[in-house]
Amino acid sequence: MPNGHVKLFDTTRNFGFIVADDGQEFYVAGTEAPSEPLRSGDVVEFEVQETESGRKGATGITVTKQAPPNNPVGHTLAPPPSWEELEERERQRRMARRRRR
Repeated sequence: MPNGHVKLFDTTRNFGFIVADDGQEFYVAGTEAPSEPLRSGDVVEFEVQETESGRKGATGITVTKQAPPNNPVGHTLAPPPSWEELEERERQRRMARRRRR
């Protein structure tokens, strides 16, 4: 059974994604989730099965280690840019505008 962690699980839409330790991403249908709701950051064991749409899905999911309730993993998909990155973007934008004139 592969191991991984829950990347994202939307309880309102009843689906999510698991990232295996080797980096592969698997779809999780709400019907395949255990009785307790999955949370982003939970460490899980699962089996791989091909879904009807041809994607690889996770089944037989068991939570081996629960994430803390206030875990920020999965709430933002990308970290916000730093001030240096924002300044560099603005500088590049200004340079491009000068070149167009």
